[in-house]
Amino acid sequence: MPLKEFTSNIFLGRNSELDVLQSIASQAASGDASSVILSGKRGVGKTELLKHLFNKLFNDQKDTIPVFYTIKTAFTSVNSFSKDYLSNFILQYLAFQGKAPSLINASIYSPEDLTDIANKSGTQWVVDIIDDYLRILEGGDAIKLFSFVISVPYKSYLNTGAPVIVIIDNFHKIRKLCEPDSKNESKEIWTLFENSIDFRYTPHILAGLRAELRKMFFEETSIGKRLEIVNLEGLSRHDSIELFRYFCKKYTLSCEAEFSGFIGLFGGNPFYIKAFIHAARQSVKTLTDDNFWEIYIREITEGKIYTYWISILRTYIRRFELIKPSLKLFYHLWSNSVDDVLANPSEKISLQREELDNIIELLHMSDTIEMGFSTIELSCDEIFNDVIKGLYYREIQKEPLDRIKDLIAGDRRRCIKLAEAPSFNITIPSTPKAELVAVKSLEHIAQYFNIPLETTGKLQVALVELFSGVHAKNGSSAKSYQVKCSLRENIFSMEVITSQRDFVMTDEDSIHIRSYFDDIRFESIMNGTRIILVKKLKENFAAA
Repeated sequence: MPLKEFTSNIFLGRNSELDVLQSIASQAASGDASSVILSGKRGVGKTELLKHLFNKLFNDQKDTIPVFYTIKTAFTSVNSFSKDYLSNFILQYLAFQGKAPSLINASIYSPEDLTDIANKSGTQWVVDIIDDYLRILEGGDAIKLFSFVISVPYKSYLNTGAPVIVIIDNFHKIRKLCEPDSKNESKEIWTLFENSIDFRYTPHILAGLRAELRKMFFEETSIGKRLEIVNLEGLSRHDSIELFRYFCKKYTLSCEAEFSGFIGLFGGNPFYIKAFIHAARQSVKTLTDDNFWEIYIREITEGKIYTYWISILRTYIRRFELIKPSLKLFYHLWSNSVDDVLANPSEKISLQREELDNIIELLHMSDTIEMGFSTIELSCDEIFNDVIKGLYYREIQKEPLDRIKDLIAGDRRRCIKLAEAPSFNITIPSTPKAELVAVKSLEHIAQYFNIPLETTGKLQVALVELFSGVHAKNGSSAKSYQVKCSLRENIFSMEVITSQRDFVMTDEDSIHIRSYFDDIRFESIMNGTRIILVKKLKENFAAA
């Protein structure tokens, strides 16, 4: 399969976003496409999603030319960027037209080589584009050169009539390229992308960090008002577990721990899951509950995740004297006393107000704190927060490593224990008699929860109706159903996950379900549909 090495072997829970982005190609063909900002936290999978998108557009359709480019921080001038951007566009255009994916990774950067390939392929307009590029380069006008190369997708459409979808990863990094290194280069030169982005036959998908893209497109310019936004969240709990299992199997790591309790700690972040498994396989063959926490603490205090975040913080907090005040600011955010810090920063963290404002802005741009209209909050990234806690305990409170381990692991274990509710997770094979397995399982679960027989019988009738409806639509396409039963504060709930996408039942088809349960909801998820059934129990019905 072409480009198979371009993407990873495992790709979970992104079908919905992939469909949305893939539809832009067909919209471009009719001149009705809007450009998109794809934003999300670090490590959430933006790059992998874009790679899969490019792979599908390259292999599965022939009307819209896909181009994938990553902004490289190694380029320090407009000239170096322009040469690389133009080379990538030409090679990917020719690769798509000739269905020759090997061209995409060809180490060809000289205009002469590109001209030779274009001549052999019979694309004279590409030869003309290269000649125009060389003339502008010789003239020495960096802004004109930059404007020319980023308009090449538009020129491609004018010459061929074929729309182009331009995918640019790490777009926020282009600002570093645009720092002036001569009197001819403007700091805001990236805004010249505006015309290319607006043209509906050449939509752009621009990915990067939320805070930086928000600042570029909405705070400093108004370009963003004409763009659609796709926010990439973490993987669902189910997909996180599947990814965890995949890596365990890949690296022959067995798991005896009940990881459904701590899987939420990763926040659906594929980078964290993979980094943890890599760390685990270096020290153990079997993952238990106890060594999970040993590996976790080691990873956030000295491992790859720790190193990753330290390098990012150093990138943004360049002044050494601001490092400890930054850790103190994080501490006060944990303590919910940020108003005190803002009111008197010199007393709380030994900073003047101007320096504090500078730190807040830097941390916001690094995507480590959230800023609302009038509030400042910690990122909801629990692993990052634990990395910072470890740093604070060590650098500010001077705690020994063993004490740091106890503090973080103890807090985490208590949080997980408090968050747990009595529940049962069942996998039911997809067969014509699946409802019988579900009904029998519900009987035993209801006995455990001390639910009266009369109520149990009604729930079983409703469950038969549900499974009959699900199986009628799924047929033999689904391998199994995931069922979760839980009880919290006298609310009994059942969650049934089916691979059938956009599954719903009419009122007529679900009359018994709606009469026996207090609520029924259908939620579209990445891997199908989650059906949630809720039954309110009288207090004396539920088990203590």
